Amino acid sequence: MPTSTDREPQREVPGAGRRARGAHSDHAHGTAFKVLRGFLVAAVVLTVLAAGGGVFAYYKLQGNINAQDLGNLVGAKPSDESTVDPTTGQDAVNILVMGSDTRDLSDGSGDEYGGESADPGARSDTTVLVHLAADRKSATLVSIPRDSMVQIPSCTTSDGQTTKAQKGMFNSAFSLGGAACTIKTVQALTQVPIDHYVVVDFSGFRSMIDALGGVTICTPDAIDDKASNLHLTAGTHDDVDGETALAYARVRHIGDGSDISRIGRQQALMSSMVQKVTSSAILTRPDKLYSFLDAATKSVTTDTGLASLSEIASLAQSLQKVPANGVQFVTVPTEEYPANKNRVQWTPAAATLWQQIRTDTAGPAASTPTASATADPSTSSELLVAPSKISVQVLNVGGTAGVAGTVSKGLTGVGFVGAGTGDGTAHSATADVLVRYGTGRQDSANTVAAALGGATTQLDASLGKNIVVEVKSVVTVTDVRSRVTGTPAATPTPTPTITGRVASDSICA
Repeated sequence: MPTSTDREPQREVPGAGRRARGAHSDHAHGTAFKVLRGFLVAAVVLTVLAAGGGVFAYYKLQGNINAQDLGNLVGAKPSDESTVDPTTGQDAVNILVMGSDTRDLSDGSGDEYGGESADPGARSDTTVLVHLAADRKSATLVSIPRDSMVQIPSCTTSDGQTTKAQKGMFNSAFSLGGAACTIKTVQALTQVPIDHYVVVDFSGFRSMIDALGGVTICTPDAIDDKASNLHLTAGTHDDVDGETALAYARVRHIGDGSDISRIGRQQALMSSMVQKVTSSAILTRPDKLYSFLDAATKSVTTDTGLASLSEIASLAQSLQKVPANGVQFVTVPTEEYPANKNRVQWTPAAATLWQQIRTDTAGPAASTPTASATADPSTSSELLVAPSKISVQVLNVGGTAGVAGTVSKGLTGVGFVGAGTGDGTAHSATADVLVRYGTGRQDSANTVAAALGGATTQLDASLGKNIVVEVKSVVTVTDVRSRVTGTPAATPTPTPTITGRVASDSICA
């Protein structure tokens, strides 16, 4: 679903029209990397300070950080339901990271994006809650869709004005009352106490990517978007620079255009960032580390506690042993908002997710997507969504040329809507046919799977409306239109499940 009915004015983004260095290029999911600032910066600051940067480096980085105490504007925090871990002696920590799309950039380059006068103010382009477990063995990063329709409480602005409590899109809280209103909204909706906050602007993301020497990204499809002047080839690409990554982060005319789909791509980029920092020579290069931290600290605003390098260093020490597969990315479960199909609302599973965060029981082990076989198509099991309402993309994941086209033609021949074909990477090592579906699209996936002989289905939170079918050979397509009833079977309500990815997963997944 589109992220908004109101399209933002189109702007040329520096670097968006360039091919990435060498033969590479691709999409990066820009602003969401800001989410990692709380985790990645904490993980490397101590190394910088211990690597001979000296007193000058310490005070230079300390002086870069802009600190603001929002306590009076946010109000009282919810009670802490987590407990101190007996081994580490630490409590869980929750850091709310907000990516601001203000054009008043810290490095003075805002005019390249339309300028403050052309697009005044700021919105929370990306918001992620970073939860650091008390045992310091894992971190969970929860992306909050900006188009979520939620109840925003009354907020006090920095100039003392009071806003009215209202129902609106989640990201409008930042427009109404800045970071303080977003923090207050998150705490009211989730009852999760926010211990620290970070706001990062465009220039911070761009500079941090460049300081790391670029990132590796993977896209199954080529991007040729004239609106953003972004032209990228399909495949895996190394050393994608900050400007190109920022352009990809803001592109709106790829895939199904939904915010949920964009978040999935952002999470893959964050995984790439974690993998690079933990597996490359970055941690042994004081010059690169200093450049990274200099870029990060120049473009962030934090609470007074996190603005202290000594506090960050202490947090870094406790996080040094968190492995890449201990970093989990989750999106708040949503469904279409009934009053406006271009908006979403949180499902009951969201309450389960927030309870896990509050009680410090969230973790990768309980959130890995699993595949499940659908019912035998020869049975009389009922299907709820008609083929005519389902868009299906077919990908060849190892078969001979033309396999995807043949299967796609078979599906459109029995009523499904074709959404294109191409080559892709298999998400299952055992299934010959895999049907992947986005959040809230299980019923549609069941119809597709039944038409493909009872194929295996798998939830993929990065997908939007389209169902994606992976095939390794030509399969028989069955016409299942006569089995569609549109009436849910009388089955027990399933327990809500939370799915996600971990940082060690393939970035192509």
